[in-house]
Amino acid sequence: MWEQNILLINPWIYDFAAYDFWLKPVGLLSIGSILRKFGYRVELIDCLDRFHPALGELKHAKPAKNKKYGTGKFYREVLPKPELFKHIPRFYARYGMPLSIFQQQLEQVTHPTVILITSGMTYWYPGVFQAIELVKQKWPGVPVILGGIYATLSADHARQYSQADFLITGPGELAALKLVDSLTGHDSKLNQFPVTLDAYPFPAYDLYSVLPALPILTSRGCPFRCPFCATRLLEPVFKQRNPAAVVREIEYYQTEFGVSEFAFWDDALLIHPERHFKVILNQILDSPLRAHFHLPNGIHPRKLTPDLAARMAACNFKTIRLSFESADRQQQAKMGNKVNNHDLEQAVQYLTNAGYAGKEIDVYLLMGLPGQSIDEIRNSISFVNRLGVKIRLSSFSPIPGTEAWRDALRLNQFPAAADPLLTNNSIFPLYPSTELFKQFEELKQQVRDLNLALG
Repeated sequence: MWEQNILLINPWIYDFAAYDFWLKPVGLLSIGSILRKFGYRVELIDCLDRFHPALGELKHAKPAKNKKYGTGKFYREVLPKPELFKHIPRFYARYGMPLSIFQQQLEQVTHPTVILITSGMTYWYPGVFQAIELVKQKWPGVPVILGGIYATLSADHARQYSQADFLITGPGELAALKLVDSLTGHDSKLNQFPVTLDAYPFPAYDLYSVLPALPILTSRGCPFRCPFCATRLLEPVFKQRNPAAVVREIEYYQTEFGVSEFAFWDDALLIHPERHFKVILNQILDSPLRAHFHLPNGIHPRKLTPDLAARMAACNFKTIRLSFESADRQQQAKMGNKVNNHDLEQAVQYLTNAGYAGKEIDVYLLMGLPGQSIDEIRNSISFVNRLGVKIRLSSFSPIPGTEAWRDALRLNQFPAAADPLLTNNSIFPLYPSTELFKQFEELKQQVRDLNLALG
């Protein structure tokens, strides 16, 4: 009997902070489901699985608990800071299962024919390197394939330093199947590969033992070209799924696994709303679903309507975040004029008319953009606060290949050959001076105080 065992690994997060806001390696799990469709046997080690049974057996570890709407803290172990971070007055840690549990999992899985490892943020690569090192120690001759965000955006760095045998950049399902076939000698009959997103099997979430919450993707890519965003590099083509297929997937997870919290992680959920998001909302309302829904990635204020806001409230959308970035008109022009101040004011009004309190609405602002002044950030904070909603102040991270990355290089605010660790938004890489760091910390404290006043 033909059988090839493929091991999927989602590595740890190495960072100053990390929190489980409905995180799952959707791309890796989609690849896993495709490999199963074509006859491969697939196993998973997710280092970020907060509910892995072995974590409950640790004497010094607290049992995993869900906080609001299925979110929660990862298990954390404080580590020595990399030399580049020695001046940062914060703890640096590995988030996810202890190394001892990971090594136990390596002992328990079937000997793999091929190992596929995904990667998240470019500056999380130490977790990727750790996983590759350990699997190569365990199975020296087994080929290791690395894909994901870091592998795509920092491909040269990954090729030089990761020790992976093969690299996949960009969308991974077809590329992974072809590469695994070439390594195993299997003929997957690629003429049968799904040609639409709706023909893909659902991501392999069944590989988890506990599933309190899940991310959902109703589309891939984004039609906008924001200068700070890498979506077009990761998913060059914007594609939307059939709304009925999306709702069937949600119903399946609730029926089969009891999932009650769903987060829409789309980059452009409100594009063509009449034939997409509005249809999804209507079908949820007509279904027996009893769940909460969340929008952690932010939606475009200009695309929101009174009707959509009312239907979102009726469907139990609980986490509402709006993508705004800046109240400065020149900054908005740099971002393609996809939103202006009036758009945000109107979107907030629609949501409050639908029954949302100001403290239930979050607005994303960016600080640290190339050439951005402190006054611009302060003015944006004041503008959003006057609307009576919460502010989510996000620090800019210079992502390789983006327009904002090129601006940073042009302004000599960031070295082209810098270690990806320096793209970590926690350290304000474009503002290394002590005075500016202090100003940014003061802005964050101001936002915390303003949000606290809303309740």
